[in-house]
Amino acid sequence: MDQNPTNPRYLDTGTKSAAWNMAVDEVLLENCRVYLASGAPDHEAPFVFRLYAWSPAALTVGRNQSAGRDIFIERLSGEGVDLCRRLTGGRAVLHDREITYSITGAEAILGGTIEESYRRISGGLAAGLRRLGAPVEFAPPSGRAYVSQASCFATTSVWELSIGGRKVAGSAQCREGGAILQHGSVLLYSPEERLASLLKVRGRGVGSPADHAVGLCDVLGREVSYGEASIALRAGMEEVFGPFAEEPLSEAERARAEEVHVNRYGNFEWTLGRSSGASS
Repeated sequence: MDQNPTNPRYLDTGTKSAAWNMAVDEVLLENCRVYLASGAPDHEAPFVFRLYAWSPAALTVGRNQSAGRDIFIERLSGEGVDLCRRLTGGRAVLHDREITYSITGAEAILGGTIEESYRRISGGLAAGLRRLGAPVEFAPPSGRAYVSQASCFATTSVWELSIGGRKVAGSAQCREGGAILQHGSVLLYSPEERLASLLKVRGRGVGSPADHAVGLCDVLGREVSYGEASIALRAGMEEVFGPFAEEPLSEAERARAEEVHVNRYGNFEWTLGRSSGASS
């Protein structure tokens, strides 16, 4: 039987830089990990559903992905695109016209296995997207060799969300000390055509970028604002995890995020490295 957190928290940090966005996600994971290390009950551990967006547009690479091998780094500045490394695994994602979510919480609450945690989180995302009128489905594995793809949206994992066979939300996860961070992009418009010009390798059998990713606005035939999407996604996640209490970042969280931002995510040399932490 699924277990719910005692005090789920909702956090909307709006539009920020890539480095700041990734630093905040790491701090939220750290908070949960430290709490669990104290021996406190799993259901009382910090549980946060966060929504955010990106300015300027940014390309993130997975924690073990080689940016130099897969990305035309010299093209990014001309495109007005930042580069940042994620704490989670996976492949390259271009964050542009999207709404991004993250969930941090105890493994025992989100699911002991990766597949189970994906199921619960995707269930909430799907419920939210259906409130917008999107006919989302749970995607079966694509069968493509994941490691051969440079783009996250070129392949699907079990429980990820698609519309008409094309991926509309892509996610990645890491686990540390019993705590989970899962974050992902919910596309308003697909950035894959633009991303293709920035990738050195697209992988075999991928086809056109339009074949494997789609945005909500394209499917619905209308504009979906960040505000409208955030309301729907929060409501959908509450169907799975119960009501959230809205609570902004604390001063301590902001200070810690700034430290992580400076030392890691805002450090270009660190970004070009191959490994940045534990992940699953």
